[in-house]
Amino acid sequence: MPALLRRLYLEVANGGFGPDGVLSLTDTGKWYSEEESLLRCVREIKSDPEFLYLLHTPPLMTLGCAIWWHVDFRTPEARMWGWDPNALCERHRFFEERFTLAQWLENWLEGNRTFPHPPPVVDCPDCLN
Repeated sequence: MPALLRRLYLEVANGGFGPDGVLSLTDTGKWYSEEESLLRCVREIKSDPEFLYLLHTPPLMTLGCAIWWHVDFRTPEARMWGWDPNALCERHRFFEERFTLAQWLENWLEGNRTFPHPPPVVDCPDCLN
């Protein structure tokens, strides 16, 4: 887990912070999302071979309509990723964002609520329909 996210869970709160309430790390009895906890999400990802690619970028927070923010555990700066099944084709619904967890949180503290923005895809016939 990236150091900033770990410190937030240990020193700030076990979920509920951020623009729409970051998932709790463990089940607290309070749900800040459609999911009980980050650990439960990771267990579900591990049990479904179709979603194993999400194992190192677990979901962090939902915006509703199945749109999620994910955080990349492979990067020390915690790159943010977006998931939007309502946009683009199945291959392009999960995409890297242009900012880190720290930048995402700074943006929220400044009063902004950001949504994932899929990159433009020009050579995919499934996305162009």
